[in-house]
Amino acid sequence: MTRVPTDADFKSLGSDLTVSLHFPDPPASTTSIMLLFHGLGDAESAFAAFARAVNLPGVLAIAIRGPSVLPPSLVADDQETAATFGQGPQHFHWGDDLRLDGAGQLDDDPGFDRAVQLVDGKLIQDVLIKKCGWRYDDVLLFGFGQGGTFALALAARVAARAASDSSDSSGSRTADFKGIVAIGPAVPSAVTGAPTAAPRFATPLLVCGAAGGEAVSGETKELLRRRFTFVEMAAWKRANDEDNGMPRNRAEMLPIMQFIAKRPQR
Repeated sequence: MTRVPTDADFKSLGSDLTVSLHFPDPPASTTSIMLLFHGLGDAESAFAAFARAVNLPGVLAIAIRGPSVLPPSLVADDQETAATFGQGPQHFHWGDDLRLDGAGQLDDDPGFDRAVQLVDGKLIQDVLIKKCGWRYDDVLLFGFGQGGTFALALAARVAARAASDSSDSSGSRTADFKGIVAIGPAVPSAVTGAPTAAPRFATPLLVCGAAGGEAVSGETKELLRRRFTFVEMAAWKRANDEDNGMPRNRAEMLPIMQFIAKRPQR
């Protein structure tokens, strides 16, 4: 039997995973769940505020903090940042490690094993599915930057696990999510490294980003179509055609709202 999660259900996460919840009004109207993953060097508080501002009807929004702390040396040096470091870690990421690529930039795909284990194992399986009776196809993923890359890796890893375990002990009828909205992501090896003969992921995918950015390029779309059955792209027209920041106006939010609205409710 499915029930709406309560704050108490998430206490089992302990210090392993920090979450911020935004319930629809009334909470009993919940028909789906959205997990929000912030970008590199951010925290869950910004996405909790975003969820409150968007306030999707019938959607329980769960903003999640990346499980790893970003070193101070990798955070922009300004007065605000210096103040926050005096009050404890405020900047987080989703990767297993922080690696530099050949160009000296942070690797877009640092491995997401720990984050997948925590989000899939402790949050989705233990709390949402086993405690509260929801399924994977009740859950939307929304990620920005590295959080979008992590959302793609999470969906791929969950589908691969289900394919290799026909019994699927989670009790879910399917290991495909309701949908993914990824803003300015890179394509992780969990997606590109799947065997050619493996079935494509049934989770619908919307990728958003600046029109001149790699995230919404034709090459990226074709790469994703090899692994995902349904792929949409939203290319935003901005003064800086490589600016992959969060949506800033109604025109940029519209394809996201339309995509979410098309996902069937319980």
